[in-house]
Amino acid sequence: MSGVLRRGSLSFDLNKGRGTSEANLYGGYRETKPAPGTPEISVIALDFRRYSDDLKKVVAAPAPCATGEPPQDPTRHNPPTDLSQDVDSDVISNFLGHYTRWSFLWTFLLCLFQLPTTFHLFMFVFQLTRGEASPMLQPRLPRDVEELDQLQTTLLERLFGQMRRWQAQWCCLLSIFQAICTFHIFIYVFQTAPKDFWCAQPANLQQMNLSEWRNLSQTADGCLLLDVDYTQLILEDGKLTNWPANASDLGYRQCQDFEFSGNEALTLVQEFELVCGRDILSLVETCFLVGAAAGAVLSGWISDRFGRRHTLMAFVTIQSVFGGILAFSTSVAMFMSLRVIIGFASMTVTVVSFVLVVELVSGKWRTIIGILNILPVAITYVLASGLAYLIRDWRILQLVISWPWLIMLSIWFWLPESPRWLLAQGRLDELCGLIERAAKTNGTSGTLPHNYRKTLEAAVPRAVQPQPEANSEEVMGASGSPSAVQLDTQRSGHVNPLLVVFGAKYWRTTCLTLIIWLTLIIIYFGLTLHLSNLGGNIYINNAVAGTIEAVSICTSILVVLKAGIRRSLIGYMLLPGICCLATNLVTSQTGVIALATIAKCLIGANNAIIPTYTAMQYPTIVRNFGVGMGNLASGIGLILVPFLWHLERIDALLPLNVMGVCGLIGAVAICLMKDVN
Repeated sequence: MSGVLRRGSLSFDLNKGRGTSEANLYGGYRETKPAPGTPEISVIALDFRRYSDDLKKVVAAPAPCATGEPPQDPTRHNPPTDLSQDVDSDVISNFLGHYTRWSFLWTFLLCLFQLPTTFHLFMFVFQLTRGEASPMLQPRLPRDVEELDQLQTTLLERLFGQMRRWQAQWCCLLSIFQAICTFHIFIYVFQTAPKDFWCAQPANLQQMNLSEWRNLSQTADGCLLLDVDYTQLILEDGKLTNWPANASDLGYRQCQDFEFSGNEALTLVQEFELVCGRDILSLVETCFLVGAAAGAVLSGWISDRFGRRHTLMAFVTIQSVFGGILAFSTSVAMFMSLRVIIGFASMTVTVVSFVLVVELVSGKWRTIIGILNILPVAITYVLASGLAYLIRDWRILQLVISWPWLIMLSIWFWLPESPRWLLAQGRLDELCGLIERAAKTNGTSGTLPHNYRKTLEAAVPRAVQPQPEANSEEVMGASGSPSAVQLDTQRSGHVNPLLVVFGAKYWRTTCLTLIIWLTLIIIYFGLTLHLSNLGGNIYINNAVAGTIEAVSICTSILVVLKAGIRRSLIGYMLLPGICCLATNLVTSQTGVIALATIAKCLIGANNAIIPTYTAMQYPTIVRNFGVGMGNLASGIGLILVPFLWHLERIDALLPLNVMGVCGLIGAVAICLMKDVN
């Protein structure tokens, strides 16, 4: 296709038709001035001569044959050598031809002009991967930040060691904080233990047999009382007189006072009569879990801002003080409000203590210590069951699990800060002091290099390094834009963690992490906090489940070291799901409790492994935020757990079936995750 670029005017002179020689020559386009009074438009026209009908030659139609047969196309078998006879030709092609050697040469050369343009358009894609991309496109970590992270890890491992005496003693001490939090989370199970209740007997009928009173005066659920004037009734020699003859025709009214079985144990349900229309236990439990969800999300930001050490001890103080105040609650509203605060503090202590422990060690010990840090959780289940059995008053029990832990504040001064956090903040004086104390405890003071501080200074991020004074011309370019030095400093600063975890590299990992944590928490806390719903002795069931879970956590260390962390998680997620679904095949209540207990112990091992596995999926600069995303999903799961057990009103095993499906979904999600070393 050939074209000619012309400048002139578009004529609207109708006196000359399109069939004139002048019109055919210019295709209706005139370079000369039109006659006066003729409207015109000044244009630049691209005349595609080959496709202009005005320039095509008209081929005369062949005459019909005398025999009446249809005329034959003369060009059908013998194509014309004269292009003027070709219906697809125009004036230009009549001289140059359709496609000759000359046309091929220039077509090839003109195609080469497409290459520079394509280079400029497409090379931008590769230029993005070399540095910091626009947040609107693909947020990636700068290469120097990743190298800096690796340098920090190597230096701290050489100075502290992977696992020595100093790390071991602090890891053991920090694991106690997991027990403190578990007491506050789990003791609610015994404070709201279900008890049998009925409408209270009037004062004049206190000597009446309890079974006879319940059968005669109220409904089976103990919530409605027969609408009779009980003050007129008289009980003489065990016989009731003045009982109305038409009592069966009378209606029922709501009970105002209740009596409970087992007066030796005072529970929250009994004291505030949270039964029948006032049964708001799910809402009371949700208050604590909402606070825990908020703490799971915000704990990472708080500890990154103020440090692991001060955040941990501050919230331990809040947890213990408000836990003691909770024992003096005068109303359900006060109890619920305080539980929100305790939930926030408990989850913050749980997350921060785990992060601090993991950042004190390195190498394979991260996995081992990360799992052992959760071991006190299972042990606390056994201790809480024993304490609740011995102390039946919920207020005294609350005081016992709260105020004694204030003694942990005595280690605030000696508690070490995270070496990684100190190095990331550029606080080298504190870090060097910490290194000296650790080396003294480990007996490695003589092996420390004399110039290790200089080495640490090279690993401090530029964003927290003291910047030398520079004149305005060095900081700002001549045009007023930031100079290369300033831009380099900005690139070495903090990255937006939200853009990283949901960036092109980590969005899949983050979405799968949310699914895994959500399904895990639904199963784990669904069984932990509501194992009593399945029947049996609440104290024995939880003590046995805690013991087996502790053994399962210890065994999981060997399983992880042999089979790998990802395969272990798949097994510890799939087997609990199968156990929950298998309850449909068991007819006895004992079998259902046994399968639920096995599922709880297996999912407990998963709960001990998953924080370490999640932390390994992200680089150091967004590791806390990545684990926080998992905790966000766990917070949602915690809120859903109380309402999950409302499904047992439809079918007794429906909550376990939902947990079984969650186990299968979680196992598939882990299969799609990448493996880590």
